[in-house]
Amino acid sequence: MTTFRNYAAAVAVAGMLAGCGQPDRPAAEEDQVAGEARTETLRITREAHDNPAPVASPSFIRPAPDERPSSISEPSQSVDDPAAVTTIMPARGDIDIFNEVRARARALAAEDYEAPPQAPAFVRDLDYNDYRRIEFRRDAARFTEDTQAFRVMLDTRGSLFRSGIDVNVVSEGSVTEDAYNPADFNFHDLELTEDQQAQLGLAGFRLLAPINQSGRYDEVLSVKGASFFRALGAGNFYGASARGIAVNTAAAEGEEFPDFREFWMRRPEAGDQEFVFYALMDGPSVTGVYEFHVRPGVQTRMDINAVIYAREETRQIGIAPLTSMFEFGPQDPETVSTDFRPRVHDSEGLLAYLRNGEWIWRPLNNPATLQISSFTDEVPSGFGLIQRTRDFHDYQDIEARYENRPSVWVTPGAGWEAGELVLVEIPTPNEYNDNVINYWRLDEPLLPAESMEFSYTLSWGMDPPYHSPLASVRSTRTGVVEGDASRQLFIVDYDMDDVEAMESLEPVVSASAGTIHNVNATPDERNGIMRLSFELQPPASGAVELRALLQQVEHPASETWLYRWSPS
Repeated sequence: MTTFRNYAAAVAVAGMLAGCGQPDRPAAEEDQVAGEARTETLRITREAHDNPAPVASPSFIRPAPDERPSSISEPSQSVDDPAAVTTIMPARGDIDIFNEVRARARALAAEDYEAPPQAPAFVRDLDYNDYRRIEFRRDAARFTEDTQAFRVMLDTRGSLFRSGIDVNVVSEGSVTEDAYNPADFNFHDLELTEDQQAQLGLAGFRLLAPINQSGRYDEVLSVKGASFFRALGAGNFYGASARGIAVNTAAAEGEEFPDFREFWMRRPEAGDQEFVFYALMDGPSVTGVYEFHVRPGVQTRMDINAVIYAREETRQIGIAPLTSMFEFGPQDPETVSTDFRPRVHDSEGLLAYLRNGEWIWRPLNNPATLQISSFTDEVPSGFGLIQRTRDFHDYQDIEARYENRPSVWVTPGAGWEAGELVLVEIPTPNEYNDNVINYWRLDEPLLPAESMEFSYTLSWGMDPPYHSPLASVRSTRTGVVEGDASRQLFIVDYDMDDVEAMESLEPVVSASAGTIHNVNATPDERNGIMRLSFELQPPASGAVELRALLQQVEHPASETWLYRWSPS
């Protein structure tokens, strides 16, 4: 169990676990663990209004254009409704791995929890830089003889990665263990004895595919640490991550991080366009089975089917959890003035498409105290953590390449029970901590012996898989009003190049407290934006929930911009 007081540190560690396979990510990004997070919580507030104005018909929603390089061979697909999710079909072969692992998860939930064996001291004592020097030999990559589409490389335990895993291969009706073999690794000049090398064991794996260039196998997926995993679309660097489940996130009793303990990989065959694997999850409160269908591409798509079982009563369960980092952006003028970079973040906003047809955009923050927000109590058509700004000049970091971090979009499938969409933002002093968590939190606890089955799709890439027909938020900036430092100034730029439409737009701004003044919408044809500006006179104390959009004849013409202002 992780104490709540060390939550930011725990998230930083766990976030590092999934991404260390990326050779291009600077070591410093994964080397540091946060200090303690302040634990003052704000009352959860509902940011999305229950009865927003009507919006354009969802039939106008369209998949993002496919710009797949010719080197990537993948049948084109189109989905008319972003709420639709591909039904996961039984994998080929005469072994029903999913239901066999499901039976194991159910049986485990009826037993007392047994923590993974403690790693040997030398495993724990490996510092992170030494651990990164242990390399899987490329000539030992799995499945090279079977397919031109996929390769798998394994990762050892070491440093922060102390829990071992078992890996199996499913092929032609049989299951074979892919046991750890030190001969598969290059230890360079690390001072490890042969006996120590033999004891390292496995901690995770990476999936490679010719996602960027034909004949060159680049990482598509990294699975390592608790139930964390990260994926990439074409041209991406590792950034935001996902995990199998969130348990007691931001709860005073401490968050729990269940582990993926064992994996089963379907051996790919010639012509396969997706990679299939299964995972057994085990933790103090829950167990589970997960089925992953991974289809690399410009947007790497993951269809996921899961069943979780309660070992103990679990009151705060989050499904499809995403984790990311936001240190600062244009809305943080004080921070920007002390850093040579204009922005530092893996994701810059939460985007959600609600069932009532409304698109909401919530810029992320690095708050002074822990912040928890909720947005809707109806399962959305989709949501995710998005990196919209894609120009290097907006980041100026030639190592981190934040402009290439993936956007991650969740499309709910079957079995999503009543709950609410939650965003957790944690203070961080630097860019090395994952301090943003987004997930669907269930209303009802899962009681011992109860289970829940659900499915969803994750899409990883430069853009989310669906585009709103409405004007989208390009940027958010904040400041103080000249001559009246008590008033806060907000600038929201919307992408819009329809000059005639600009002239008929009406800005609508509201606040949960305080008063709004001087609302203006100014078209800028040259830069293709409509600039919405307004001033907030805050109340004497407390946070303020802000809401703004552009309307045309009482119908939304833009995303709904949401923002939480808090006194510093």
